[in-house]
Amino acid sequence: MVIVAASEATARALVHSGAREALRQGLDVVKEAVGLADGIAVDVCLADVPRADHGLVAEYAGAMTAQGAGTIVLADTVGDLLPGRTRALFQRVAAGAGPEAVLVSHLHNDLGLGLANTLAALESGVRVAACSWLGMAERSGMTATEQLLFLLAHDHAKAEQVLGAGCEPWWTQPDLTRLPTIARMVSAETGVPLTVTTPVVGTGVATISTGTPFTHPQTFQPYDPQQHLGLPPTVVLTHLASRRVLNAVAERLGHRLSAAQTSTALAWVKDRAYRLNHAVIADADFAAYLDGLTATAPRS
Repeated sequence: MVIVAASEATARALVHSGAREALRQGLDVVKEAVGLADGIAVDVCLADVPRADHGLVAEYAGAMTAQGAGTIVLADTVGDLLPGRTRALFQRVAAGAGPEAVLVSHLHNDLGLGLANTLAALESGVRVAACSWLGMAERSGMTATEQLLFLLAHDHAKAEQVLGAGCEPWWTQPDLTRLPTIARMVSAETGVPLTVTTPVVGTGVATISTGTPFTHPQTFQPYDPQQHLGLPPTVVLTHLASRRVLNAVAERLGHRLSAAQTSTALAWVKDRAYRLNHAVIADADFAAYLDGLTATAPRS
């Protein structure tokens, strides 16, 4: 891949010239690389495109394609785009570069909008999107592979809203039940944690901790984690627990509580969570508490 500065700021920083001169030099590099590549694809990444002259970017995207570049990556290098601007940017460059140019989105997540901006790029007609597992990249990362893949694969109607009716994005439909396992492997190898609130593959997916979602889980989730990800529902004991939730956890741990024991245990759970400033009560801690609670209960 040939990386070329597209904005005045990045051109001054990277090659000590203006943007037009940097793009012209980039075109020369593309010509030479294609000549030496012996059939291997030569891709181009245009850095910091949102802050560049979009007409100039389109002109050189078309010229680089004409010289044999495989794809033209438009990079939001600093992660500063909003979805509406992303859509307009890709539409403008596509129109100016011509139908032969294959545009790629490469959108960072500094404002937490990497996925939303990638969807906006796909809505504009882009069909190649850069992403990385767990969103790993510089600073706040970029679009997470598992999130983009899940969003486009779990619900055909949602995919059509993004890609347009009749678009078939897969040669082979992805097996989404593999996502959690792959994410855990990536996390273990890289040290990037999976948190409770990590979408799709986080430790909070398929967990229930409050009363109404416990009795009506389908009403309070956008998809069925067991159907799509192979994750069975798990009831988690937290400071938000209701009597039903608490009893479900107690029964899972082998205890059937009376009404009085339930009230006593619920008070203990909430006190412990707030006192330790840790929302989730570990099964081992609750089991030890229940062993003591039920051992001291009066015999009938």
